[in-house]
Amino acid sequence: MKAKIKVEKIAQLNGHLDCIYALENSCQADSFYSGAGDGFIVEWGSKNSTEGKLISKVFRPVYCLKLLNEKNILLAGTAAGNLHVIDLQKNIELKNIELHTFGLFDLKTHKNFLVSAGGDGTISILDQTNFSLVHKIIASDKSARIIAMKPDGAEFAVGFSDHKIRIYNAENFELKTTISQHSNSVFALAYSPDGNYLVSGGRDAMMNIYDTKNNFELLKNIAAHNLHIHCIYFNTNGKLFATSSMDKTIKIWDAENFELLKVIDKSRHEGHVSSVNKLLWLDDENIISCSDDKTIMCFRTQIVNKLSELD
Repeated sequence: MKAKIKVEKIAQLNGHLDCIYALENSCQADSFYSGAGDGFIVEWGSKNSTEGKLISKVFRPVYCLKLLNEKNILLAGTAAGNLHVIDLQKNIELKNIELHTFGLFDLKTHKNFLVSAGGDGTISILDQTNFSLVHKIIASDKSARIIAMKPDGAEFAVGFSDHKIRIYNAENFELKTTISQHSNSVFALAYSPDGNYLVSGGRDAMMNIYDTKNNFELLKNIAAHNLHIHCIYFNTNGKLFATSSMDKTIKIWDAENFELLKVIDKSRHEGHVSSVNKLLWLDDENIISCSDDKTIMCFRTQIVNKLSELD
């Protein structure tokens, strides 16, 4: 039986002055960080307050954020390709590293390494201890846009604007395989929490599901949105995942059979009025979204058993 999902909008957060591109978990439960085209990096308490706390101002659009929880450090990648290292306890910037050109689009961690994707088509591997460059992968003449780490730590996938997804060994950083299923830039990637599937999306508005156990065989090819897919994100228990798009919608999917369960939009849930750029599940039920409309929205999702309980 197809699952039924109830969605309730619980908050709208205003304060950024430009398009919002980045979301990241905070050190505190139910809190998170955002980064935007205004260069502001802000901490929000999603359930307790609609007031944000300014963490830093970097004077370039912020494209991605990554928390190093044990070090109490927040990393920010910008449109200029710089990596900003921010000490959250002292509230100061420790480093400003010129890491990429044409933008730093994504940051992920693996063991004691930091992996970054740049607009120059390269992937940089840095030591988290001192942020020194350990290795650089020159992968493409087009932008590296998104990184997904496999949960078991064995590999990572990178989506590029040359329409390809490249899979790398996470120990020696060697190329394992290349996937060529999209017809345009790949903006969104996520492994399922069990590592059995890789899900991708991009400018072609298609969502592809690959079998990681069988050499990334294409299992499904779904016309998921009307315009670019910008983000794919699984919730914490792995039962649901969400996609966001330039078509202004968020869609909730069943992670077991990849069926569409819910569409969150302006007319039905007072959703966004412009491109939805990034998503963040805080837990099994609560999802955060940010948009070109300069707002952040918080939605509570709930699996229900009776049709009468649906919104």
